[in-house]
Amino acid sequence: MKTGSNSVQPDLDRRSAGRERCVLRCRITHGPWGEGVDGVVRDLHEGGARLRLGSRSNVSGRIKLEIQPSGSLHAADVVWQRGDEVGVRLIATLDQTVERQIEALRLAGAQMRRPTLRPKGDEGY
Repeated sequence: MKTGSNSVQPDLDRRSAGRERCVLRCRITHGPWGEGVDGVVRDLHEGGARLRLGSRSNVSGRIKLEIQPSGSLHAADVVWQRGDEVGVRLIATLDQTVERQIEALRLAGAQMRRPTLRPKGDEGY
């Protein structure tokens, strides 16, 4: 066996946790305007995931990752992107119920602040 700079060494997996190959639908929300991208989770492990996006999009920074069919919602940071594949580090699991309640409260508050138009002659009570 040759030893030197031309010798072939097997690729070493340096991850601290094993990864599980899977095919799970997901939805990524990112950017200041909450743009959404559909995708597929291809590998999942304790600290992160490898995603394949349904369309070519530049995704960076902090994202929200919703994994289907469970609906679990995670905050994640984009670590790398190559073409339509993205590697993310899972930061926190978000309680989707709380997120929906907060959004419902925001909508209710916005509706209460909106002026109401009354028909002519209607003075209220």
